Amino acid sequence: MIESRTFGDYNIVKQIGQGPLGTVYLAEHRFMKTPYILKMLPEELSTDRSFIQRFEEEVSMLASLDHPSIVKIHNISFAQGQYFLVTDCIVDELGETTNLAQYMLARGKPLEEELLYNMLASLAEALDYAHNKKIGGIGISHRGIKLNNILVGKEKNNVQLYLSDFGISRIIGVGAVLTRTYKMVAEALGIGLAASTSKNTQDRYPNPPIDPHKLSPLHASFLQTFAFMAPEQKRLDISKVIDGKVDVFAFGVLAYYLLMGEFPEGYFELPSSKGDQYAWNWDRLLRECMHSNPDKRPELLSPLLESIRQTSSFPEAVPAGFVVETENGSANVNQMFGGPYQGNSLEAMRSTLPVQRIIQTASATEEGARDAAVDQLHLKPILRTAQIERPVSDPDPSAVFQIDNTVKHYKPERKEVRNVQPLLTDMVIIKGGPFNRGSNNGNRDEWSRHQVMLSSFAVDIHPVTNEQFVRFLEVMGGEKDSNHHDIIRLRDSRIKRSGGKLSIESGYAKHPVVGVTWYGAIAYAKWVGKRLPTEGEWEIAARGGLDQDCYPTGEDIEKSQANFFSSDTTAVMSYASNGYGLYDMAGNVYEWCHDWYGYNYYETSIQEPENPKGPLQGVYRVLRGGCWKSLKEDLRCSRRHRNNPGTVNGTYGFRCAADVQ
Repeated sequence: MIESRTFGDYNIVKQIGQGPLGTVYLAEHRFMKTPYILKMLPEELSTDRSFIQRFEEEVSMLASLDHPSIVKIHNISFAQGQYFLVTDCIVDELGETTNLAQYMLARGKPLEEELLYNMLASLAEALDYAHNKKIGGIGISHRGIKLNNILVGKEKNNVQLYLSDFGISRIIGVGAVLTRTYKMVAEALGIGLAASTSKNTQDRYPNPPIDPHKLSPLHASFLQTFAFMAPEQKRLDISKVIDGKVDVFAFGVLAYYLLMGEFPEGYFELPSSKGDQYAWNWDRLLRECMHSNPDKRPELLSPLLESIRQTSSFPEAVPAGFVVETENGSANVNQMFGGPYQGNSLEAMRSTLPVQRIIQTASATEEGARDAAVDQLHLKPILRTAQIERPVSDPDPSAVFQIDNTVKHYKPERKEVRNVQPLLTDMVIIKGGPFNRGSNNGNRDEWSRHQVMLSSFAVDIHPVTNEQFVRFLEVMGGEKDSNHHDIIRLRDSRIKRSGGKLSIESGYAKHPVVGVTWYGAIAYAKWVGKRLPTEGEWEIAARGGLDQDCYPTGEDIEKSQANFFSSDTTAVMSYASNGYGLYDMAGNVYEWCHDWYGYNYYETSIQEPENPKGPLQGVYRVLRGGCWKSLKEDLRCSRRHRNNPGTVNGTYGFRCAADVQ
């Protein structure tokens, strides 16, 4: 645990993770003001001579890894009794640290095949690159690939993945990793060391039982780690060399999860069972990567991945002794096409009839030939000895009289599915160019007034209202997003739910929605095809073209010009607009902005004035504009507020913005 907020040359911003490899912090370089991730290795390893020797010998090789899909290690150091690694800070387009497990949960639907291929291709190239880097004659292997170690980066039109913690498991050692894992499990479950070692307690069940809410995440984390482990890792056979082949196995597990939405267990289905959902031969990739014998796994992943793209998941030729089953029954392929079926006629075949599967028949005589054909085509044969046509009889005409009319038969209620459309707000386009923001007379975090360059953007003329937001809640079906973040807390808002139905308090339909978290604001903006304004955009929009004035209304502001120091919200557009035609830029509700809040961020913004978007990460998100119970001072255009993105408040609302092409 770091007691000081400063660690070497880095200012600690917040803790963002805790795992068997140590504690993870978001930090900022004290002088360069650049964000980094600090991975603090466990303190007990600092006194382990064998660890120190391995660390010094091998960590320089890990730092030399330079690949677009591998999180870069920038520095390795020792301070305050701990070794730590300094790595890139990888965030998504919202500035959040997101791993692949969180991304897939939030996505909520299968990946398109082309996108899936591109994601796997980038990781395959990274693994091939690392495996070709040698330490003691053995390539650098990750040894700990799992969804939580794959980070999702900032990319609008694609999904960029990054492998983190590369090779750390090898340096620390299997024993140390397992020991720390068990310790973390015990601590998370509330089992103290004293309790576990006291007399007559080690053989007893916990009393009271462990809270399932604590147990479930640990259980899921353990299963994920275990699912990605190769057979040789699970056996802990020290006589076997653990090399890059364990990463190949883990790559196969990852591909299976992304294809099928679950981890492979027991006799698992292959992607070909999905019918026409996948066009390429993913079955081959999984078979080769997940072979129990590491010697039979491929050396390189990229060529294998490229090869499956050249072959279809549907066989290119159907040999004698097989039939094609369609929706209308089974038939010999040659009979269907009036002659010998040719492999290059696959597209014609698929477009001619709805093929369901290929079945081996009793006419395939030689067993060895059948097996070879099945293996070549990756088919699961179903042996049919005979086809019996069963007579079809007419329905029983007396069946209608056999219904017991004394009993009312249940018919499930059919709920009407409505296509809820958003109520969109008019927008004003603000032409891009140089603008001044900040203040030399305000609070310290507003210093100093400086110029920024903004591209053209559009912004809603008023904050989102209750009648607009309630439609979004109807679509969501609840008050949490796909990552289980609160969207809104209804008791702090004017929207109520009774008997499963949403309603707005009388007279508040046109008032700005309140009680919304930053996550709720982001989710709504995505739903309507917009985004939240950046802090810079919001301030320039609030000024309304009055570059030198403190308030949107000029050098001063009166209660007749904005809703502040009052008892409640007012309907939007109740006061005059500013110079850009925007309403309620001062007072009524605080408005969430996209940016993370940084106390000293304006110092960086002066150096990087082009479309500033705030720090890459932080603890708080920015709020602007003051609210209905604010003092006049809070309504200044340059006044900065902040709070945790999950915080709910009866004064927090938002408006949307959009890019202008």
